[in-house]
Amino acid sequence: MVDVKIGTQTISCLVDTGAQYSVMPVKIGSPTKAAVTIVGATGVPEKRFLMTKREINIANRTITHQFLYVPECPVPLLGRDLLSKLQAQIHFQQNGLVSLQLGSQDPLVHVCLVTPLAEEWRLHQTDKNEVNSLWKWMAVPDVWAEDNPPGLAKYATPVVVKLKPGTQPVSIRQYPIPRVALQTIHQHLSRLHAFGILRRTQSPWNTPLLPVKKPGTQDFRPVQDLRGVNQAAVTIHPVVPNPYVLLGMIPQTAVYFSDPETGTKSQYTWTRLVQGFKNSPTLFGEALTRDLTAFRNTSSAALLQYVDDLLVGTTTKEECLLATKSLLAHLCDRGYRVSKKKAQLCQTSVRYLGYIISQGQRQLSQERK
Repeated sequence: MVDVKIGTQTISCLVDTGAQYSVMPVKIGSPTKAAVTIVGATGVPEKRFLMTKREINIANRTITHQFLYVPECPVPLLGRDLLSKLQAQIHFQQNGLVSLQLGSQDPLVHVCLVTPLAEEWRLHQTDKNEVNSLWKWMAVPDVWAEDNPPGLAKYATPVVVKLKPGTQPVSIRQYPIPRVALQTIHQHLSRLHAFGILRRTQSPWNTPLLPVKKPGTQDFRPVQDLRGVNQAAVTIHPVVPNPYVLLGMIPQTAVYFSDPETGTKSQYTWTRLVQGFKNSPTLFGEALTRDLTAFRNTSSAALLQYVDDLLVGTTTKEECLLATKSLLAHLCDRGYRVSKKKAQLCQTSVRYLGYIISQGQRQLSQERK
């Protein structure tokens, strides 16, 4: 128990690290309109109100705090909110005694950086000049997705979609598309047709396009509604490694890492695996695995693959540079493209599968917590 002096009263409080809020069963201030939902011993969520701020003294430390008013609580509680303010540390002694130590009264300067989850990866980037020099040194300009036409896995076996027995062609009429979206959608389709990713066809099958507006622009991206095709196609059950087990394969000696991310009436059909088709990730992952076999057989670097996410791990920076350059050249030779925006080249800490990976360590990134 810890004695807390509030005004002229001294109240003994139970230290409870399991309680998010510090609680008083008696009114030590006026209730405010600020309310929180708590789950007590009964397991039933209940709304309780915070009281006005009071100046309190604990072990000659004077601070202000708002307690939660819970009249049915049997004892006053010192929760994590107040313990954090006090920078409290709990020590367990060999003789069985437990002591509570408060932090220094010297003011500390805390800097808090708030960033959107989608931009968190930027916090783990190396110096931009260093990255640019690495890209130039890699000398594989044809592999970057941002600077080149879309790729094609040249050695992959053509995909044959197997249909469920008795399946009839699925033909769904095109939904009405707003006039403002028609022009930009036509531009996207024309670009894909020019690259050979789409070709004109006549087929009893037909699936509609959905116009999806890119935030902050007037650009509409065509998204194909493949639900009818997905229902008709036989599902391929993927053999995907458990990410936790996969990350356990990183050698403890690995220090440096690289993560290459990998208005018309005409009918079109795809010459590539299409996003939204249920078997696309599995088929692509299997093709990439086969194409990486030659690299694995000739490189001493640790190479992890999770569908289209790759991670290279080595002991030294020089080994990482050579292995990454070799991998990029290998991918380029087989027709793949790598995202320059997402690539993390030869770093001691990288973001992979929702984890921050460094030598002998992995921790959840912020969005996975």
